[in-house]
Amino acid sequence: MSSSLSEPLATIGKFIGPFGVTGAVKVYPYSDFPERCAELREVIVERNGQLEYHNVKEARVYKNLWIIHLEGCATWEDAARLTGSLLKIPANQRVQLPAGSYYFDEIIGLTALSVAGEKLGVVREVIKTGGNDIYVVESAGEKPRGEILVPATRIVVKEINLQEGYMLLDLPPGLVD
Repeated sequence: MSSSLSEPLATIGKFIGPFGVTGAVKVYPYSDFPERCAELREVIVERNGQLEYHNVKEARVYKNLWIIHLEGCATWEDAARLTGSLLKIPANQRVQLPAGSYYFDEIIGLTALSVAGEKLGVVREVIKTGGNDIYVVESAGEKPRGEILVPATRIVVKEINLQEGYMLLDLPPGLVD
């Protein structure tokens, strides 16, 4: 792969388990462009904090998942070892998004603030749903509330500031009470 170790990487999916017995792996895509998997030729697997570079033998869409077969991954056991690992590419190879759209890895880690100025917590996960995404905020503050499930709509999410590392939320009444 032509990327250097210092080049920023983008997480585009998570390995969730073997597919069949020939080494193919199911991947939960972190992409709104599922068809892009067919273009993957080289990928980076982050497993146990280590980066592994792999050539892609085959990649295709299957239902709402990707099925990816990496060179050197020839058995069910090889594929099972990848479960829980992250699928990455150099950030400069991502599909360009329209203004106001963001990748999951740009959202995860942002501090969630209320319009009243309260720190609500940190975004730990993004859940894709049929309608709008859900931001899972691990709550913080004097009275931790556990997880807050925030609908990713313009009515609730008033601002996303990647440079400053926060999102501004106008939560509906009762969401955190």
